[in-house]
Amino acid sequence: MTTSLPVPAGAWDCHAHVFGDPGRYPPSPGADYDPPPAPLGAYLRMLDDHGLARGVLVQPSVYGFDNRCLLEALDRAEGRLLGVAVPAPDTLAGELEAMHRRGVRGVRCNLLNSGGLAPEVAVDWQPVLASLGWHVALQVDVGRIADLRAYLERFSVPVVVDHMGRPRAGHADPAAPGPRQLIDLVGEGACFVKLSAPYRLSAAPPPWPDVTPLARALLDANPAGCLWASDWPHPDAGGPVRTADLLEALDIWCPPGEARQTLMVRAPRTLFGTERDVGAPAR
Repeated sequence: MTTSLPVPAGAWDCHAHVFGDPGRYPPSPGADYDPPPAPLGAYLRMLDDHGLARGVLVQPSVYGFDNRCLLEALDRAEGRLLGVAVPAPDTLAGELEAMHRRGVRGVRCNLLNSGGLAPEVAVDWQPVLASLGWHVALQVDVGRIADLRAYLERFSVPVVVDHMGRPRAGHADPAAPGPRQLIDLVGEGACFVKLSAPYRLSAAPPPWPDVTPLARALLDANPAGCLWASDWPHPDAGGPVRTADLLEALDIWCPPGEARQTLMVRAPRTLFGTERDVGAPAR
């Protein structure tokens, strides 16, 4: 492996994307960015290079409701990866169950990019989501939600907030109203949060020191409510991002020990299930 930073055995990367041949998987009209080349094999090599046992592929906004690239990658990953899909609003329960058999374990509502799934649809799907053990992932700017608690209480299934709540770049202040609400809710176990994409929140270069106070505040509130993720291949990030830099930032946020074990191994298993439930990783 290429990193010297200690990654716990069985560590998860809880948010990444794959992009396929645009001739076969064309971006949706009006997509917010051009997807970079990011085949499944390159992602699996990144996991191997950094000692990461499992990964979670999230449907990127550029594909809209066309989940083919995601589902076919899960089929080829032989149980090592799980997925978070963005089904069309008219998707039936039987179609969600078919996605479950292929490794999907959640749906994503993206309020920051065009073409996302409305949260109200996920609320309506909750009976089948609960029966499947799925969660709802939310990409939102918590600073724009006056009452985050009420917003999340609509959901009876687990909720995961992407990318530390996506405060504006340079404004990742844990004392600000939006992040403060998120920290309190994570502390209460009311939701999970992904410690990911610090480059989207930062006005500084790696290791993005202006994001460190927010990441530490979330971990201090409840490491069992935090999930680490790479956001590979870092689409629309404005420049190249190295996984080694992300792990260096993690080392600053969460030194090796019980909290890191919880963040990278125990919390994902709580959300996604035991090895028996999700299948042993193919290595």
